[in-house]
Amino acid sequence: MPISLTLRIHIALLISLTALICPKRCTSHASLTLRLIHSKSIKTQEAPNKKTGYLSPKTIPASPLDNLWTTETADMVSHVTPIPNPASFLANISIGNPPISQLLLIDTGSDLTWIQCLPCKCYPQTIPFYHPLRSSTYRNASCESSPHAMPRIFRDEKTGTCQYYLRYRDYSSTRGVLAEEKLTLQTSDDGLISKHGIVLGCGQDNSGFAQFSGVLGLGPGKFSIVTRNFGSKFSYCFGSLMDPTYPHNILILGNGAKTEGDLTPLQIYQDRYYLDLQAISLGETLLNIEPDVFKRYGSQGGEVLRRVQDWDQYTNPCYEGNMKLSLYGFPAVTFHFVGGAELALDVESLFASSESGDSFCLAMNMNSFDDMNVIGAMAQQNYNVGFDLSNMNVFFQRTDCELLDS
Repeated sequence: MPISLTLRIHIALLISLTALICPKRCTSHASLTLRLIHSKSIKTQEAPNKKTGYLSPKTIPASPLDNLWTTETADMVSHVTPIPNPASFLANISIGNPPISQLLLIDTGSDLTWIQCLPCKCYPQTIPFYHPLRSSTYRNASCESSPHAMPRIFRDEKTGTCQYYLRYRDYSSTRGVLAEEKLTLQTSDDGLISKHGIVLGCGQDNSGFAQFSGVLGLGPGKFSIVTRNFGSKFSYCFGSLMDPTYPHNILILGNGAKTEGDLTPLQIYQDRYYLDLQAISLGETLLNIEPDVFKRYGSQGGEVLRRVQDWDQYTNPCYEGNMKLSLYGFPAVTFHFVGGAELALDVESLFASSESGDSFCLAMNMNSFDDMNVIGAMAQQNYNVGFDLSNMNVFFQRTDCELLDS
């Protein structure tokens, strides 16, 4: 469930899990800046019969938050950290009143933001669980669905609540009650800011996840906090997934988003982001690939691609040797998008080293779930990626995130 983009081999932009829809009119909202958290700042703690890794979120005090509200100029901030496996980033967000710090996997490939809620059938989580009965700002949300909405929702007549169910592409899932809550985050000037009435999932039956508290859904659909609460722009800048000390990984929601660099048109189909890939090059050599190979089939025509026999058992090729030494001078693989935007994958974006450092593997997986092509978080290292949903563009800028973190 990595941060990802979906390709028009159509490339759909999916961050971490899987989809976002801009309403006909995207309005102006305050911006939120989240600093991303890395998994190697994971501490270990002994639990009964097992070791559990966890990230320590920054605790937000309860007392000064009751009267906080958003302004049109504030940028909201929380440090964000990478997790090498699965390759993704976590955002520190506090939920409820009093606020409980939660670590959420950020995901452009799904809409719903959800957290584990007590009582529940939960996976292990060493930071405190959120308990809805202990929050004065918890409310049940109404049931409003749409044709391609993620998650599926239905009203439980016995309890009068709106129930949801969401299954991701890797078959992990969450089920629970659709609710409204208050989210509290840091601002870019180290202050605090809250937004009330955020629709989120109160997960009561969750499986297939580990370490983090839930998911921050940045897709384009009906339940996304981007389109509901933060207008038409967001951006994220990632450093190296393997550098837990890098402090400048950042996610910005709202008008303060960094939409700089080369742009390519953004398309949305069935609540997913798509980009048009034109070509791929290796070093200075443009690969001999027919353009039609990159066309998305479905609503816009094109032939349905058939899987090559025996490729379902494909596994990543691995090699002995030190990755940096053995692959010194290895050419970059560059994706060329409509409009001139490029995404260049260097050695650290193409290969993953073993912990011992004496072997490495190709970091590209055969998609065994469906025929969707996805650009994951690993491919977006050392890039700022900006989404402008009003003008339906995505921006790629190769940069040191420190230059944008001011």
